[in-house]
Amino acid sequence: MKLALITCSKHPNGVKEDHPLFDALTHQQIDYELKVWDQPTDWSAFDIALIRSTWDYHEKSQEFLDWCNTCGNQTRLINPPEVIKWNSQKTYLKELAEKAFPIAPTLWIKQNSTPEIATTCTQIPGQKWFLKPIVGADSSGTLRFNIDDMATAQQHLNHWLKKTDMMLQPYLTEVESKGEVSLIYFGKHYSHAVIKKPQPNDYRVQNTYGAIDKSHQPSSQEQIIGDAVIDWLSKRFKNICYTRIDLLFDKNNQPLINEVELIEPSLFFHHN
Repeated sequence: MKLALITCSKHPNGVKEDHPLFDALTHQQIDYELKVWDQPTDWSAFDIALIRSTWDYHEKSQEFLDWCNTCGNQTRLINPPEVIKWNSQKTYLKELAEKAFPIAPTLWIKQNSTPEIATTCTQIPGQKWFLKPIVGADSSGTLRFNIDDMATAQQHLNHWLKKTDMMLQPYLTEVESKGEVSLIYFGKHYSHAVIKKPQPNDYRVQNTYGAIDKSHQPSSQEQIIGDAVIDWLSKRFKNICYTRIDLLFDKNNQPLINEVELIEPSLFFHHN
């Protein structure tokens, strides 16, 4: 079998946290090559193309989706193109909410609309709020703000609405103390979990911003939510290879689904 591990031009040799995967493939004598997704390649030369560190896809999302279709027509792309398309915009959270999965209260703000943020925030009870684009990665385009920051929030919203739809949610302050839990599944099977804690007074749980990740034993609540999402996904789609379910917590310590990552998530192989 010949395997293409798909990365991006920013990480042509892949990323450090995937080294355990590289070692495992070598140990199993699987022939693999690292390939940058948007460089000319004969994808039909590979039996499987496995997406790993395409961490610039959100910067050129339509080009990436077109590539997925092209690559998927030439070889077996993992995860499949239809899964990636569904997962490429955070509007998939609407579907999860309709199925009674717990997500944070969310207002969806259409691209090129002109809402007044102070008025819009009255629809989300609280003292702090959070803005993020429906297409994004590594906290790009996000902003936390409070009632004294409305001018900054308005400027931020106006800027991003020229590019994409936006989401307005209550800011879950518990992220600063409890962090974010990630449950990782392969196929339908739970593998391992990590907890990611940001730097003091920060909300960003990516190591890009100095966050720390550690192995985590999920609570029964966390495991129930993760298993239920996987069960639903396995009925919604076929042939999902990997899933990462990210959970934040409300003021009552109840877990909420922040993201379901099916495209290029860190899978924290270095913890398992």
